[in-house]
Amino acid sequence: MYKSVSRLALVASMILIGLALPVQAAKRVLYIDSYHQGYPWSDGITEAVQSVLEPENVTLKIIRLDTKNNPGEAYKKDVALKAKATIESFRPDVVIASDDNASKYIIVPYYKNARLPFVFCGVNYTAEPYGFPFSNVTGMVELPPAIKLIYSLKHFTRITKVGYLAADTLTERKDGEFTKRDVREDFIERYVSTFSQWKREFAKLQDEVDALIIGNNGGIKGWDDDEARRFAEQNTRIATGCLLDWIAPIAFLGATRSATEQGAYAAQTALKILNGTRPSDIPIRGNVQANIIINMRIAKKLNKKIPNSFLKIATKIIE
Repeated sequence: MYKSVSRLALVASMILIGLALPVQAAKRVLYIDSYHQGYPWSDGITEAVQSVLEPENVTLKIIRLDTKNNPGEAYKKDVALKAKATIESFRPDVVIASDDNASKYIIVPYYKNARLPFVFCGVNYTAEPYGFPFSNVTGMVELPPAIKLIYSLKHFTRITKVGYLAADTLTERKDGEFTKRDVREDFIERYVSTFSQWKREFAKLQDEVDALIIGNNGGIKGWDDDEARRFAEQNTRIATGCLLDWIAPIAFLGATRSATEQGAYAAQTALKILNGTRPSDIPIRGNVQANIIINMRIAKKLNKKIPNSFLKIATKIIE
């Protein structure tokens, strides 16, 4: 009897001790998207972040700055202050920040060398304009494979002058600047705000350059995917290329970067930080993936025969 009572007492005391131990709370990660839901690049990063973090003991909160639809300086500063208020109320353990505006308007002015760790991704070409790395900031820069694209286009045409046509946004102007450095040919840049401007410049550039890189359409007012595809198929007379998957239906060749690579790396890095690694011990790196996309509809329009060597390495073929 005495032994039974003792055992019961021991079990009860162990239960009480267990109840007294603190329950390990889920870690908190805030993901700041510079753009908006429905924008393919943002959606790709978001899905990758979610797929990495969902199996872990992590509470994920997402906020979107919507700066492609609202490119004004006053709006960017205002939405950055709102994001800062969300950070202070949510109290995340790590913040993931995608694309340039989150770095420029949130990390740099409010969290330089702060205690709160940040992991950036989607920052175009270099993080130097923001002074990264900080003691609390690391991440992945976004390197468009422009050299690979031009090298591929040169298999089909002689190139001495390259055009670049994109939305008139901070990110695209930065992209154009560094693409020009990579291409190392005569380079003409055109940035537009409306779909009608885009169509006009697309048609004009057919007579002004040997090859045209079609940049990001995000932020172009009135853009219509179906009309853009029809217009490109009717009006393309020179070799065209792109650096983004969703532009491939209107370009001859694509050498594209991966949003999934950016988001997955950012989330995996966030997990390392949650497990005790300091951001300052994780070097900033660039993406390594590039996908080759061949648009056979535009190839037919240009009367270009695609060699088997290209077909074998293509990630996607648009028929």
